[in-house]
Amino acid sequence: MSKSIPARTVFAILATLFVLTNSAAAAPAEEALAKLNRLAPAERQAALVKEAKTEKTVIWYAPMNREDLRQFTSAFEAEYPFLKVEVLTGGPQSLLNRILTEHRAGRYSYDTLNIRSSALYTLKKAGAIGRFESPYRRGLRPGFYDKEGYFNGIWASLMVYLYNTKQVSRAQAPKSIDDLLQPKWKGKMGMDQDADDWLAALLEYYGDEKGKQIARSLGAQQLNIRKGRTLVSQLVAAGEFPLQIDGHHHEAVALRKAGAPVDYIFPEPFIPVKSVSSFAMSSQPPHPHAAALLVDFMLSKKGQEIAFKQRRWPAFKDLASGGPDDVGNRNTLVPDAEKWGSRYEELVQLSAVLGR
Repeated sequence: MSKSIPARTVFAILATLFVLTNSAAAAPAEEALAKLNRLAPAERQAALVKEAKTEKTVIWYAPMNREDLRQFTSAFEAEYPFLKVEVLTGGPQSLLNRILTEHRAGRYSYDTLNIRSSALYTLKKAGAIGRFESPYRRGLRPGFYDKEGYFNGIWASLMVYLYNTKQVSRAQAPKSIDDLLQPKWKGKMGMDQDADDWLAALLEYYGDEKGKQIARSLGAQQLNIRKGRTLVSQLVAAGEFPLQIDGHHHEAVALRKAGAPVDYIFPEPFIPVKSVSSFAMSSQPPHPHAAALLVDFMLSKKGQEIAFKQRRWPAFKDLASGGPDDVGNRNTLVPDAEKWGSRYEELVQLSAVLGR
């Protein structure tokens, strides 16, 4: 009589087969594009265009406001009039869940997705994104790409200290994390409840032990925690509290230009960078050559100039304003996507310390 196979063993075998099947299915698109990437630039471009003309469309899952999205799709379609960009918009978490659900069901509906780099860990682990080493990666800032080809950064947000100029002078405004811990700021600082990116930068710079101690000390400062950095910035402008420690640089500039009584300071000794937005390719894209052209476009100077005009901090390292709001050569810290994606739940738990 044959012995029955334990359920745990059966599950392990099925899981292995699932991974192998997905890897085998994903390989043709990855391999075909990798082969094209080894061609001379003009030859590669001609080959991509030839194949994309037969695909006719590219599907982009985009957690982005429609006007900003339209500027990218219109410019891309003007560049490649034989292609139509089909978009599905939604919140980052809802689109992430949709992709994972579709992938588990064996439906491969999307070609490209822009999503924060910390979510790439989950998508990569599920086998839902593929490698694509666009030659345009060479023009990106350090920290905006990985060695494997899964992570292709397109923009990020610098986080600054935003203050109400009616309540705080520039001379009085804090300039460093040590300044934030002074007794005079107790109960006067605001912060977004989604603090994982800020905390990741803190721990990466100071190390776990000192970084967590700083987080506990900040929590003792009675922070005003709210949902949404934009809301916190608006409350500072309205005088609800005088200081935000994780304001978006581009929003601070926009508020000041609009006449709000606010200004900002780039923090020292480093400027935390909110999780980089990455432009990922599906592991099994329905239109791989059109998708490759769209990834190239988003990483290119032309695509990055659109992002820059939208007041984003672009991935393209040679784009800089040179004006008073330019970050210049200051020390910016981009948290490692793989490392902190795997420690996301730990960061969420640490966030609770800030709002105690």
